[in-house]
Amino acid sequence: MELQQFRIAHSTVMEHYQFIERELEGIYATLSGKRLYDGLKDVETFSINKVIRMVQEQEKINGKKIISDKEYEDLKSICQRRNFWAHNCYTEMVFHSKTGDPKKEADIKQLNDDIRIAEQMRKLLFSKKIELFHDIKDKRTLW
Repeated sequence: MELQQFRIAHSTVMEHYQFIERELEGIYATLSGKRLYDGLKDVETFSINKVIRMVQEQEKINGKKIISDKEYEDLKSICQRRNFWAHNCYTEMVFHSKTGDPKKEADIKQLNDDIRIAEQMRKLLFSKKIELFHDIKDKRTLW
């Protein structure tokens, strides 16, 4: 993989991570019982790990399980991978000194796997958020 391709793939995985975070924020905001905007404002500066804990708290408060225990485990793993790609990949990965391309095939495989896993979680959380919106749309206003 050439450096330019790596940068595009890295940007892609980061995009998926940002949308995962946004979907979790939307789930929290909906479960919070507040207007959607106010619920989103509550979590806009929090880390993804904090938002996950807040979603879990709201599930308990509302007696409504949105995300399964297995999905929470997957999210925990995704958060760890996200932290690597966000904070450490350029300093911990080995790159060719002449071309700048990633040197280890295992790193490239891991990036491609992480893209696939993050994309699946993003789609799953989006579906769960939309389903939650539909469940409550007749009960109260979201806005």
